[in-house]
Amino acid sequence: MGTEQTSYVIIGNGIAGITAAETLRSEDSAATITVIADDPFPVYYRPALKDYLAGRVQESKLWARSTDFYQQQKIGFLRERVVAIEPNQHSIYLQSGPSIPYSRLLLASGTRASTLTCPGLDLVGVTTLRTVADYQRVLSRLSGVRRVVVSGSGTLALETIETLRHRGYQITHLIRSKLLWSEVLDQTASDLVLQQEQRDGVDVRLEEEIAEIRGSKDPQSRSQQVREVVTTSGARIPCEMIIIAIGVEPNSDFVKRSGIICGRGLKVDIAMRTSAPDIDAAGDVLETTDALTGRTRVVGQWYPAIQQARAAAYSMLSLLDTQQPFSALSFYNATFLYGLAFASVGLTKVPKESKGYLEIVADPQPRLYRKIILKDGIPVGMLALGDRNGTMALKRAIDHHINLSGLEQRLADPSFKLNEWLDQEGVPPPILGVRRAGDSDVQTIAYTGTHHPTLITESHTYTEGWLIPITNEKSDMPSLIEVRLSQTKVMAVGRREGVYLCVDHPSVSREHAEIRYANGQYILRNLSRTSGTYVNNVALVPDSASILKPNDRIQFGKTIAFLFQERPVFYDRAALSSQDHQSIARGQTVMETLPAVSMSSSSADKTSGQTATVYAPLAANAPYLQEGPTLVIKAVNETKSIKITSRKRLILGRDRKADIQLPDITVSRQHAEIFHGSDGFYIRDLGSSNGVTVNQTRIDNPYLLANGDRISIGSCVIEFVEDKKDAR
Repeated sequence: MGTEQTSYVIIGNGIAGITAAETLRSEDSAATITVIADDPFPVYYRPALKDYLAGRVQESKLWARSTDFYQQQKIGFLRERVVAIEPNQHSIYLQSGPSIPYSRLLLASGTRASTLTCPGLDLVGVTTLRTVADYQRVLSRLSGVRRVVVSGSGTLALETIETLRHRGYQITHLIRSKLLWSEVLDQTASDLVLQQEQRDGVDVRLEEEIAEIRGSKDPQSRSQQVREVVTTSGARIPCEMIIIAIGVEPNSDFVKRSGIICGRGLKVDIAMRTSAPDIDAAGDVLETTDALTGRTRVVGQWYPAIQQARAAAYSMLSLLDTQQPFSALSFYNATFLYGLAFASVGLTKVPKESKGYLEIVADPQPRLYRKIILKDGIPVGMLALGDRNGTMALKRAIDHHINLSGLEQRLADPSFKLNEWLDQEGVPPPILGVRRAGDSDVQTIAYTGTHHPTLITESHTYTEGWLIPITNEKSDMPSLIEVRLSQTKVMAVGRREGVYLCVDHPSVSREHAEIRYANGQYILRNLSRTSGTYVNNVALVPDSASILKPNDRIQFGKTIAFLFQERPVFYDRAALSSQDHQSIARGQTVMETLPAVSMSSSSADKTSGQTATVYAPLAANAPYLQEGPTLVIKAVNETKSIKITSRKRLILGRDRKADIQLPDITVSRQHAEIFHGSDGFYIRDLGSSNGVTVNQTRIDNPYLLANGDRISIGSCVIEFVEDKKDAR
């Protein structure tokens, strides 16, 4: 077997770096992965910092990964500063002196807070807001503060003002231009939000900036402390704290010196590749260009950074699906702007001197605003303020470039159901994230295929897939054993060490094929472009997939062949220990985590003469289960069950109005929904920040649930049980 090993190096340990590292490790268990960063803090949930400032979230809840994350994932971590890159030598240089080689390099160095150039920036009480340390400084000084000046016009400034105002502080808001968040909001939307601020007692001053910060000596600390701000109009504003929230700057100085093409941030192609070979980039350090307007910007937001990191990792592994790429400029951006629900997708303001654009604006109502932008009949952007209903349907139309000519008047009517119209037209679901090559095959089957739930029947059995080696007399045939197929993992087949099915044969590629399980079906995908993958002697086209049927003959390369079989697995509740029974009673799933026990071939699969493996059943007989389809929810210190019906869609999220509330800061306000279709219950991601995972696989399209499916939303684990009487 070959010993070739890939070395991945990631610069940056923010959410982009950590997401890429996780993705790489999940796909390549044998690779060497090293993360380099000089930030002393582990990765934290930046969207939760406003809740930390408000006192709603403790500091211990901010961290996005455990302290032993790198150790658990077998990822090296260096607390160092990178000062140079030598692309031709495939090396990076550290401030401490040594160089580090790489096979593939990911630049995820993030951004730093922009600041001003006026006098007085060094006074105590002046701070930017970007890191946990910044927020700690603000919190440590609030007890001695009564008046705060906030400079900035983006969402960070607005969130900070709203939080501090609700804590009782006097706030003056300085905005450089006439608009709030001028990159996204138009005049009407900006005015609505500014009116909200003013109603709340905020002193809003448009077209004013800080010209000078003045201070005085504190008699106790003897340090120079903030006393007042002088604005560009000459106004003097007394204050004890100044918060500068005017944007971010990419940490790309060391990259620019290497010759990699940069603008304000790093430039990448659709596959997240920079201009240098084997160097990719992701996250806030990137500069994105709007294809319609040519305008560039640094997005600097959490959800796009996660998706870009996934895209970069899949690109580094040659597994990125580029057929329907995720775009950071057309992602679903949902938040609250001073209490007003907000959502936007794509272009939100018509470019000047541009032809073919049409703005469709709904009839104005108090605290409500809605606008759709078409380009030659094709939707290219939308903005909603005060009510987000129906905005995901617009994203769906934008993603798939659906011509809406003739619907202009209906689009402005709130009673028009665009989603139903799109369903009739056969439009696919919206693109909410990056797709791995092969995901589309699985998702299409999950979305349109027949429902074949994996049920535990009255006789305590269910079926599992196995690959049975077919005897071959050729001398170079390696020794193979039967392989049990997983229903929760992506199973890689190839010659590379660490894959699920490793076959040491020259005709087998390092990454030859993969097998996935979805909705009761095993799906084989061919990754090899040389020696091929065959099902019943028919070659699979590279990147194509085939649903496996019992007794299918599968061949990898020239000689390696298996027979696909499905076998029953018998459950023996008597084999469970008392500790296992207690785990089940608490709602903990023990399937596939307990030691296997054997059954004789007479009680298992008599035709193969092999020993079947017995696992503890799912928590199906636990007392909290109800008759009928049920969600068993395990959150912090709580396990509960909720019976679901076909009559109502269920919203899962952190919002108090959600049907199923999940008290976790990593969960979006409206994170996912469960709804009934003609063939069963589906779960769908609602454009959440951190995604929905089913059986350890992130979903991007509606997913048809089967009995025993495990759904992960934030730190909450949800098990779907179809029927208690069928799951004994």
